[in-house]
Amino acid sequence: MYRNYVLYRTEAKIYQVPSYQGLDGKTVTPAAITVQPVGYVVATQLLSSLSGITVPAGFAYAPDAAGTYPVGSTYTPPAAS
Repeated sequence: MYRNYVLYRTEAKIYQVPSYQGLDGKTVTPAAITVQPVGYVVATQLLSSLSGITVPAGFAYAPDAAGTYPVGSTYTPPAAS
């Protein structure tokens, strides 16, 4: 039996624009930009189980039986009890 799962970020994806020289000759370092925040859903998959699946660092799988979280949405894991 297959079930819906989402693969989401447990660490934000941040992009740092390189520093450059301004017109006044001073170095300008732009602020980093968060491209994908923690919880960002990068994939949805139908899986029979998570057995044997290696999740890359900075990501996690979560069940999504209702298909509530499409790619691009933000998944919030339940609070630990």
